[in-house]
Amino acid sequence: MPHDPSLSQYATWSNGIDVAWANHMTGNSYWQLYRRYPTFALRGSFGWMPENIAGHRFGLVGVIKAPLWGRLDYNIAAGLSAYTKPRWLTHDPENIFISTLVCCLFDFGFVYNITDWLMLSASFLHSSNGFLVNPNKGLDFLQAGLAVKLGDIASYRTEDPRSQIVATPFFDRHEVGFMASIGFSRSRHSAQKGLYFDYDLSLNYRYYLNPLISTGATIDLWYNGSHLEQMDWYHDTYPVPVYVSAMWNLEGRWGPISIAGGIGAAILTSTRVDMPIYERLGAYYNWGNNVAGVAIHAQYMKAEFIEWSYGRRFPIKSKR
Repeated sequence: MPHDPSLSQYATWSNGIDVAWANHMTGNSYWQLYRRYPTFALRGSFGWMPENIAGHRFGLVGVIKAPLWGRLDYNIAAGLSAYTKPRWLTHDPENIFISTLVCCLFDFGFVYNITDWLMLSASFLHSSNGFLVNPNKGLDFLQAGLAVKLGDIASYRTEDPRSQIVATPFFDRHEVGFMASIGFSRSRHSAQKGLYFDYDLSLNYRYYLNPLISTGATIDLWYNGSHLEQMDWYHDTYPVPVYVSAMWNLEGRWGPISIAGGIGAAILTSTRVDMPIYERLGAYYNWGNNVAGVAIHAQYMKAEFIEWSYGRRFPIKSKR
């Protein structure tokens, strides 16, 4: 479907096939205790889309698949996609979805492990060029899949016997912290060319479901340079250029590396700027109580800024 509700008449059914090479981690003492290990994979895909104006889709993404609860896993994937009929090739004035041959591809979903070798999945995919070339509405995919795991199944039974899997116990640990970020990008909100900057201060709370997976909430105090220019153009009376937003997030951690994603909504913002829903997906490096990394800040799954961040975490003592 197009990444624009007003173009819903272009939505259509599609199907395809994914092929992945996966590395199932052997785990540390924690994973050995609960017999749940993360998996890292490289996945190629082909999507056949009849009558879709952008043509068929080829994709290549890196995937992190990690346990969430019982037999349920979640996966986060990011990479590149290519279409057989982008706008520059077809010269079709109605093709406002994909304007470049190569685009970004993001995938977030859940996997249910039916058996050692059979999996059922549901995921949301977004593909666009991040507003580098116009027009580019982007395309969204709601995808359901059935997967068969090949290779040395015996090794999975040895390291991760599904018959012994139980619900992962809650790990009663809390954490507060902050993250300061700066980003830059072209803007879809301004007619002026050039780069615009954003500045973001995030106040975070996290609750650890287990030592490596946490969920929580974030309050964002966000400044967007291109929005400020738009407000000046319309003589907006909004008193300050800082917007206030709230986000739910989920983070998985493997050693010093963590992957975090979230979705949120604006609480206080200019009436001239339409930004009620926003998302963030980032990769971070953790040392001590410090954290630094890079993230994509998006609105309605359209990339707004690439943010470079530094923050601090302050653990709250666990009852265990």
